Amino acid sequence: MTKTFRLTAALTALALLAGCVEDSGSVTSAPMEASPAGPPFITTFDGSVSNEAISACRAELESMTEGVVTAVGSEFSEAATAVYLRVGANGAPWRCLVSSDGSNPSVMFMGDEGAL
Repeated sequence: MTKTFRLTAALTALALLAGCVEDSGSVTSAPMEASPAGPPFITTFDGSVSNEAISACRAELESMTEGVVTAVGSEFSEAATAVYLRVGANGAPWRCLVSSDGSNPSVMFMGDEGAL
């Protein structure tokens, strides 16, 4: 009787453990959020922003990071053009300030570093 009880208990435990699955996230999950303490993260393109500015920002960020760099938005001002980019599978948010002719790109991580 004791052997039957132990066998039943072992099979029940095995069946329960078989249903356990580790969920480590998905590549198709939502992109990383920009820090709420920072400036807004723009996801629309301003038609006044030149292709040179966007290309310069992408090249600058590609030289500093690993993963695919995708431009997701831009805004124009006379002081500097801002290009908003996402990097890698987690979609890390970055902003690049650049001249409209593509010179002097300067990038800044816009995510919450405490969340990394």
